[in-house]
Amino acid sequence: MNVLTRDISDFFEHWAPNATKMDYDNTGLLVGNHAKRITRILTCLDVTPEVIEEASSLGAELIAAHHPLIFPKIKRVVSSDPTGAMIQELIRRDIDLIAAHTNLDAAKTGVSAVLAEKLGLSDIAILDASYQTMKLILVRLPVRLKTKTQEFLKSQSLDCSWSQDEQNVAVVRFNADANYLGSLRKELSGVFGSAPYSMDVLPLDARSPLFGFGMKGDYTEPMSRSAFLEKVKSTLGCRALRFSGNATEIKKVAVCGGSGSFLINKAIQCGADAFVTADIKYHDYFVPESFLLVDAGHYETEAPAIRLMSEKLQSAFPSIECIPTSVDTNPMRGFSS
Repeated sequence: MNVLTRDISDFFEHWAPNATKMDYDNTGLLVGNHAKRITRILTCLDVTPEVIEEASSLGAELIAAHHPLIFPKIKRVVSSDPTGAMIQELIRRDIDLIAAHTNLDAAKTGVSAVLAEKLGLSDIAILDASYQTMKLILVRLPVRLKTKTQEFLKSQSLDCSWSQDEQNVAVVRFNADANYLGSLRKELSGVFGSAPYSMDVLPLDARSPLFGFGMKGDYTEPMSRSAFLEKVKSTLGCRALRFSGNATEIKKVAVCGGSGSFLINKAIQCGADAFVTADIKYHDYFVPESFLLVDAGHYETEAPAIRLMSEKLQSAFPSIECIPTSVDTNPMRGFSS
């Protein structure tokens, strides 16, 4: 089966819909052609000249990156500008580029989830479920299609209730996230074929269980502060950690890959003993003594997503090869005398 760039875009749209990205962000297909055939994908955090060279040497037709290359928007593509030069190089080498940034941050099984798993947390749940995108869906369809429709909705893990009206029409009700309504309509149309049906979308004002920022989880046994800090440092490969607070026992932990300072209060409010994130400003380090705030580095807290993207893509498209980059694109270095 031929896999096209369009198929990879659709995969990310289902996993991390572009509608869930932050307004300032730039995601989706940034360079390339939806109709190109793909046999090999390179996944990375950052697009750099070294990553482009690696993709070319591996014969990858597409790079799937977490951080958008075109961010913020640019007015011209010229070789004297580093971003412009890389865009030109991608085009010259015929390599497509897809970015999944804050939309992958917001996905339930995205950046923060894999960070929580890597740190060994259990009972993982979204820390800030701020997306109120759940809708009540009512679908009316011919009774003869009820069994076929039940099978489809069950395959989508949708919890449904059924009834039948006086015109011998079956009515099914279920809750679904608004970000998936487009694909749901398309797939239901395939189920119904030419048969008449209707779909009504009603507001629920309910938070989605599928999207949000940060994750929280627990350790089965508490550990000391020093043991926890060592675990974070060694697990994520950090050169050093910055932290504040004097929590002596760590059991409940919140995490956010990348810049997560905006979730510090959420982490405290949920009862977490510690919060692991990155890019913390000086004044944000003033936290309660019974809490532990840890800055483990932007690259380090997001790097697990490189392999996550590769594994997810490989599972979805077994006929192609998906490779995590071997290039360390972390631009930050430390110095000690």
